Amino acid sequence: MAEVRLINNLKGILYFLDTPLMDFEIKDRELIKATDLSQGKLYPWELAKLGVSYGSILKFFQRRTIREGCMFYREHLRALGMDKMDFDLYIKKNNGNNHLDNYWVKFDDFGARKFSDL
Repeated sequence: MAEVRLINNLKGILYFLDTPLMDFEIKDRELIKATDLSQGKLYPWELAKLGVSYGSILKFFQRRTIREGCMFYREHLRALGMDKMDFDLYIKKNNGNNHLDNYWVKFDDFGARKFSDL
């Protein structure tokens, strides 16, 4: 059975390198705050083309995570200290970064404080 990957509650600032792009908050699977900090510059594809919505933010993060069934999937989760996928926690543990580009999320109470900390 495929995992359902939905963002339940997540609050942070989306960055490109050290440039803040958007201050956002998702609560109970609803985008309740999305403040543009860069006039839409440097937005990832999903936000630039689809607009800023819960759905486009969800697509952005879904694209950035290891897929269920991939080689070393369970080992990857264990390396993060997780027994099973908790999508909100997974995003936090990775700072929303997938190591293939320079987007990441700064959280108030968790993880890296700047890009060079990743």
